[in-house]
Amino acid sequence: MDEGEIIKQLREQNEQLRRENELLKAKIRELEARLARYENAHTPPSLRGGRNRKKHKEDKGKPGQKEGHKGLTRPYAAPDSQVEVTADRCPD
Repeated sequence: MDEGEIIKQLREQNEQLRRENELLKAKIRELEARLARYENAHTPPSLRGGRNRKKHKEDKGKPGQKEGHKGLTRPYAAPDSQVEVTADRCPD
């Protein structure tokens, strides 16, 4: 290869890298603008967009445990002592 071809290849490569650099800078500007708009800590959730939020399905069933569900209850406490109440009514 002679010097002329090498210089020509380097110029083409340089121009290609400049175009790629400009595209990447534009992409960075776009992403920074998006970040400032949607992911700013001071933006209220009602104004934030672009997020996939869970959509609530309308349940048409009854609230509470489903039929056939085994229920759990606390066991009754055993009394520690037995106190006999002799007053007919409250003294106050």
